[in-house]
Amino acid sequence: MMTNTNAHSADAAMIEPNQTAFILKVTRPDEAELSGQLAMFYVAITTSEAEALAIVRRAVKGDADVEPTGVRLSQQTANALALEAGLARAL
Repeated sequence: MMTNTNAHSADAAMIEPNQTAFILKVTRPDEAELSGQLAMFYVAITTSEAEALAIVRRAVKGDADVEPTGVRLSQQTANALALEAGLARAL
């Protein structure tokens, strides 16, 4: 699931020096899963982990828990995945 709050240019995919691609863990109730929880990972390119949390929370259902993982993608990986700043993308 992706969310877009503003139109982004092709240049938006480049990570600026003050931006990082943060990986966040999203869990939500799912009766189809043996554990009763579905876990997914999202990435968001932002200037802070708090901003990444806010972006991902807006992109997922309200009953989902979003938490930081402490893991970041390299700029090369983010560019290879064509990630855009300010958007949440499921991995």
